[in-house]
Amino acid sequence: MISSSSARLRVLISYLPQSWSCLKSLHMSSQQQAQNRQIIPVSDLFTNPVDRLQPMLQIPIIPNSDVSFTPSREEIEAASILFDPQNVKGEKFQFLGSWPNPHIMPKWDVPEVAFIGKSNVGKSSLLAAMFAQIPDLEVKVSKKPGHTKLMNVFNVKDMFHLVDMPGYGFNMPDHFETSVEAYLKSRRNLTRVFMLIDATSGPVDVDHIGIDMMEDMAVPYVIVLTKIDLARPSTLLRSVVSVLKFRDETKAHSCFPQPFLVSSMDGEGLAFLQAFIAYVTGNLKIKSLS
Repeated sequence: MISSSSARLRVLISYLPQSWSCLKSLHMSSQQQAQNRQIIPVSDLFTNPVDRLQPMLQIPIIPNSDVSFTPSREEIEAASILFDPQNVKGEKFQFLGSWPNPHIMPKWDVPEVAFIGKSNVGKSSLLAAMFAQIPDLEVKVSKKPGHTKLMNVFNVKDMFHLVDMPGYGFNMPDHFETSVEAYLKSRRNLTRVFMLIDATSGPVDVDHIGIDMMEDMAVPYVIVLTKIDLARPSTLLRSVVSVLKFRDETKAHSCFPQPFLVSSMDGEGLAFLQAFIAYVTGNLKIKSLS
């Protein structure tokens, strides 16, 4: 029953100084601007952030049997180009609109991927970072938790759409059941849901319920740890391990076995995540998965 997940959720309300090779600039939220926090550049943007954590353990952080997505550097770079505004006829980057429920949303004939997570986990900031090279495409970001109230849809070159969903938990919209849950349950072109979790804390109670919602609906999803620039390496490692432990203990059948790590501030892991988005939407071939 759709309403059960939302009811349980409500109970648990608990510059870059140099340009990138794949992005010209990064989005900086108003809150971080106010804090004036210095961002340390990432030396290599086309890698998996898990790789830098591996020296901390003698055993593989992610079992070899679980590593299902291992694109080459060339493939990661190719994926990042999909988010680059090239002057090719017919290619578009645009905000398509906002809708309160899926029943009145247009039915486009392209794959869709949705981003969901608790309020203030950084969904809008992540999309803003992805679209940082497109000056005419604005993703509204607020320091106030629960700012996103509608389902915001963005077009990527007429190849696929990214959907920014309202957050659950604190200040979640009253229409969460008829918008987010209805969308997840009924949207036929939905290819994958990206379940965002704060890397500085790891999964919290409200995240567990959000994941239960995905499992109850049998919606294919992948866990993404955000704000990794704010987490110490030991904290980030604990968050990764806690995600893997939760996945194993709950037997999360709809969850992609490999978690992703990303920062919308310094760009680490962004190109790797873009490669996965390109892959699941049918716009990138991965040789190792052929």
